[in-house]
Amino acid sequence: MWRSFHSRVPGKWVLAGEHAVLRGATAVALPHPELGLTLAFEPGSFEGLRVVPESAARVILELLESVRDACEERGRSFGAPAGTLEIQSSIPIGAGLGSSAALCVAMSRWLRGPLGLAERELLDFATQLEDRFHGKSSGMDVAVIATGEPVTFVRGVGPKPLGVKHLPKFTFHDTALRCRTHECVSRVEAFRDREPARAMRVDEAMGEAARFAIEGLVQYDRGDRSRGLELLAQAMARGQECFRAWDLLPPEAGELERSLLAEGALGVKITGAGGGGMLVALWKD
Repeated sequence: MWRSFHSRVPGKWVLAGEHAVLRGATAVALPHPELGLTLAFEPGSFEGLRVVPESAARVILELLESVRDACEERGRSFGAPAGTLEIQSSIPIGAGLGSSAALCVAMSRWLRGPLGLAERELLDFATQLEDRFHGKSSGMDVAVIATGEPVTFVRGVGPKPLGVKHLPKFTFHDTALRCRTHECVSRVEAFRDREPARAMRVDEAMGEAARFAIEGLVQYDRGDRSRGLELLAQAMARGQECFRAWDLLPPEAGELERSLLAEGALGVKITGAGGGGMLVALWKD
């Protein structure tokens, strides 16, 4: 039965672990402190679904069609919603901040009642929806967005909240470049095919970046801010070198990185799949 529904979810950003997470490495991801997506539904007496804004209708209807198909495969019924679905999002598309994952998490919460989903099924369901965007999602983005707090994430294991309450100052800087996630993943796979030994070392370096990131966040939260910032800066430097090795750091992003470091940033790293999107900068308190 379709009822009135309202949900807001945050965007996300990744401190360490991108791409390597697809091969079992640990990633460190956080909800975005400002950006988010709101989904609201009001049942209507008319037939069909009216999507606001209209520009979002195609992707919404495609996702609902995939849900209907999945229900039919499992012998479940799925009555099409009738009413108005309104989506408002401040998350830029293609910037590595989880625009598609936020939509999938919000839709999963909306569909939970009509589909009879248990709470434990929501993450898997949202990940399956996100597969429609990226081919095969790691599940990391939907996990941190659904959890709503800093987490570590291992594919096949799921999110583990870090439990930190105090974060250092991070700022976000748009490169004004966009690159689709599946294209970035393809570049990394091509690199792995060309240079398998080096590719393994890069994954190991990203794993090391994640370890430094976790320890840095924990130390900072415990009050040892100097040591925490030092570890976080090291984590970001190692992670950035991985993106350089994968050829996912465009020249324009490199120029912005140098500018931020010249202004006093302790560390700068691209976040998300790479190829553009956002740089994250770490600053002294």
